[in-house]
Amino acid sequence: MNTTAVALVLISAVMHAVRNYLTKTAHDKQVFVWWYELLGLLFFAPVFVYGLWQTSFDLEGIWPMAALSGLLHFLYWLWLSRSLDEGDLSRVYPISRSAPALVCVIAVLFMGENVSVWGAVGILLAALGVYTISLNRLTPAALIQPLRNFRNDAATRYALLTLLAVAAYSLVDKQAVTRFHPVAFAFIYPWFSMALLSGYITTVKREGALRREWQVNRRAILVCGVLGIFGYFLILVAFSLERISYVVGLRQISVVFSVLLGVILLKERHGRQRMLSAAMIFIGVFLIARAG
Repeated sequence: MNTTAVALVLISAVMHAVRNYLTKTAHDKQVFVWWYELLGLLFFAPVFVYGLWQTSFDLEGIWPMAALSGLLHFLYWLWLSRSLDEGDLSRVYPISRSAPALVCVIAVLFMGENVSVWGAVGILLAALGVYTISLNRLTPAALIQPLRNFRNDAATRYALLTLLAVAAYSLVDKQAVTRFHPVAFAFIYPWFSMALLSGYITTVKREGALRREWQVNRRAILVCGVLGIFGYFLILVAFSLERISYVVGLRQISVVFSVLLGVILLKERHGRQRMLSAAMIFIGVFLIARAG
């Protein structure tokens, strides 16, 4: 795997895990997301302007793909925030990030990509680790519990919906950065997401929700504003350097960091089982990084 892509993805994974830890601690998670995404765009604007001045981005045809990506990211924000409202960070976040196996199948079947044997083994092992991370204990009888949770547990349902959004926007964004400059796309698509999220908050939230969240969590919002936009920009650059299945697979190392944050800082339960599953994910993503 491309060494630069590995470094970019690992840095992004740390940033992503910290951002979701801070989101978990927010009062109103959807309003919190709105604030840090808006600030992220403002922080990233000078990078976009500089890139536009230096390279004269070709934006012809970018708007439909940016609109589709914006819609998928809006759904991701919405469903992830709901899953974090309902469940532990160390449980729902890994489920929502189990996109590698799904993306791998789609990429091989419909995008003509090739995955080595060890790459496939790594993706499957990472997916197995993500599946077992929601278990209270690792026993044969408990293995079907995640399937039962889909029917009975709102956190699990929202986490799985988030998974579908991640897989979908990863595929769209991979195609986008092969046609458009990553800086241009990273700046344009979030405006569509923000328009949708702004409409949702205006319709659903009580008056003053934005002001209250800013007063309570302004420091965390500022940190997440930097982590959010620049963290995903690193992924877009990695997409332009390496195969989508490997980038999305390696990105799941953020699951390990999130489990550590959830178990150590938030004192969430079943730490031993979740750390065992996180170790499986780590081995899986290591194999992915070594493959190819």
